[in-house]
Amino acid sequence: MLKEQGWWCLMKPIKQTLYFQVLLLSKLFLKIFALIKAIVFDSNLMFLNSIRFIQTYGTHIIVGMAIGGQDLICVRQNYSSTIPTAELRGYLEDLGDVMFSDGKSPSLLQRKTRYAKQKVPEVFNRNLQSNAVQLASIAETSSKDGLTIISSKRGGNVFLHSHSSWLQTVPAKPEGILFKFVPITSLLTGIPGSGYLSHAINLYLRYKPVPEDLRYFLEFQVPRQWAPMFCELPLRHQKKKAACPSLQFAFLGPKMHVSTTQVSSDLKPVVGLRLYLEGKKCNRLALHVQHLSSLPNIMAFTSGRPCQWRGSDEYKSSDQFLEPVRWKRYSNVCTSVVRHDPNWLQEASSGVFIVTGAQLLSKGKWPKTVLHLRLLYTHIPNCTIRKTEWAAAPETSRKASFLTNLSTTFTFTHRMVTEQQKQAPTVLNSGVYPDGPPAPIRSKKLLKYLDTSEVVRGPHDAPGHWLVTAAKLVNEGGKIGLQVKFALLDYP
Repeated sequence: MLKEQGWWCLMKPIKQTLYFQVLLLSKLFLKIFALIKAIVFDSNLMFLNSIRFIQTYGTHIIVGMAIGGQDLICVRQNYSSTIPTAELRGYLEDLGDVMFSDGKSPSLLQRKTRYAKQKVPEVFNRNLQSNAVQLASIAETSSKDGLTIISSKRGGNVFLHSHSSWLQTVPAKPEGILFKFVPITSLLTGIPGSGYLSHAINLYLRYKPVPEDLRYFLEFQVPRQWAPMFCELPLRHQKKKAACPSLQFAFLGPKMHVSTTQVSSDLKPVVGLRLYLEGKKCNRLALHVQHLSSLPNIMAFTSGRPCQWRGSDEYKSSDQFLEPVRWKRYSNVCTSVVRHDPNWLQEASSGVFIVTGAQLLSKGKWPKTVLHLRLLYTHIPNCTIRKTEWAAAPETSRKASFLTNLSTTFTFTHRMVTEQQKQAPTVLNSGVYPDGPPAPIRSKKLLKYLDTSEVVRGPHDAPGHWLVTAAKLVNEGGKIGLQVKFALLDYP
């Protein structure tokens, strides 16, 4: 019996009909090693060489295999399941005894003496009843118990009802049931450029992009950084304080200053946005952009067009998109979508405008000031948009209300929260403060009006080469947030 990532597996050993053959690949191993060693990696064609290598040689080499038959029963236990592990293991062993003995062993329903005080999960009973109709693979799921049972056969006649009858058909129709692999990166020692190739193979195995997007995916897997960087932010009192507009959302409410500094990525593609509270007192609202640290080779800014700003304050209908955060007579937010001007495409024969900078603006007279968003656009020639999607921060995408909270039971909420905690994504950032420097407690007064969650897309968002092409400010639940439009491009 094996356990891996919530799966319990029980396999019946088939000694009399299992053929195990170890492939002696010494000569083939040396031949592949000689071919790989003969490859010369050019630093200028690193991406193309990596793609060709993966498509030609793959990522692993088969060094052994087992041929025969396999009768397998797997049970998956979700994090919401309350059945003890030892008890579940006993159920699985008894189920295997019944199915592998063709019903000669007493079933779970007949063992009332052993399970007098225990209720057998319903999914086990259904699996025994479905055994009368044999398929190549059967799956039974119980949302109540949080269990999933999968029974499958490989090799032989998988549609036979009896396990012993199926066992006799394995020699006539065997299948490969076990393979042993060696990573191909183990053969790259001492080859120039093997470090980047190993990194590309690891990324390919981790995120599994489709072959059509493999080149674009690898080009975008460069370090990402936020602008401005934390080391560029002033952390002490300045002798001369520049005039800074402010926002106020209610009478006698705290003031939130607005940083109108233009943030640029130096012509590098922007892949995310966030709102942030800067300053020693964390009372100055700023807009940060996340961008690639280097320009992908598939992009070429050869159009010669200068970068152009576009803001929500430039639209004639911007007054129709003003929303108060709390009180109408105080500061509002312009929720109009900021996108490139369609007239810009008339001047350019073809291409796409992407975001390479951002800025916040505050217009109007106090106390009814208006917060606007501006974006800096850069033209990329000879590209077309394949697909676009809008995205928001996880907290802003879910509207929490009193009625929705009442409609959900405590048990269901507890199980969902527990499962989310167990399935938290892996954090690869090794920084001391991966989420930014610690903020003082007094900044929580302004966090009631602001959602500082990051709206970004990275390699985990298939196919892994999204860009920002538009954005807008939103007001959800009395908090200022962001919604970002991401796009996939087709390059020449």
